[in-house]
Amino acid sequence: MLELVDVKKYFKNNRAVDGVSFHVGKGEILALIGANGAGKTTTLSMIATLIKPDSGGIYFDRQDVISNPELLRNNLGYVPQEIALYPTLSGYDNLCFWGKANHIYGKRLKQRIDEVSKIINMEEAVLNKKISSYSGGMKRRLNIGAALLHEPMLIIMDEPTVGLDVESRNQILDTVMELKKCGAAIVYSGHYMEEMEKICDKICIIDKGKCILFGSKKELLSENKGLEQLLLEAIRRQ
Repeated sequence: MLELVDVKKYFKNNRAVDGVSFHVGKGEILALIGANGAGKTTTLSMIATLIKPDSGGIYFDRQDVISNPELLRNNLGYVPQEIALYPTLSGYDNLCFWGKANHIYGKRLKQRIDEVSKIINMEEAVLNKKISSYSGGMKRRLNIGAALLHEPMLIIMDEPTVGLDVESRNQILDTVMELKKCGAAIVYSGHYMEEMEKICDKICIIDKGKCILFGSKKELLSENKGLEQLLLEAIRRQ
């Protein structure tokens, strides 16, 4: 569904992304892993068509995204690190706003809000409260919900559990697994190795802008080697 081929992005003398290649299919979760400054967010921004690569290819359903970004934008759900919600509005009104921003109206919008609220496990009573009264975990879940209203085939998640307690993180992971069951392709970036190891099907490790390891979880991990150890060994070999 999504494929990156030797993607590069330079900012003056900074090689932010210096040759990243991976692919993720329908119903798969790719864990995008690396230290701060490794190039993860820049890579996600290029997939989301927010910035353009200097070279390389990005393909969605085998079609060129760089020359035709609208192809992907119509099928993309992007969950950024920042909470993209209006605190003075209710959760329901926020979903209405983002639904209309994606050209969903009337009965269809109400139907999608009902469907999305089940995926993110938020009842009507909670949705009717203002965002300013939400906990951090509730805001994160609604932030994900806003990205799902137009039924995207590809979902990008940039550290969706950052700063949350264990219970809230588990609720987010449950939501991610529901999306996988629905057939979405998911690119998931984060720093919590144990949670990514739990949910991912594929692993891409980035270090200093380069893709230093890519493969399936089954290929790369064993009973005696977890994701954190794999990351450390991959970086040491560079």
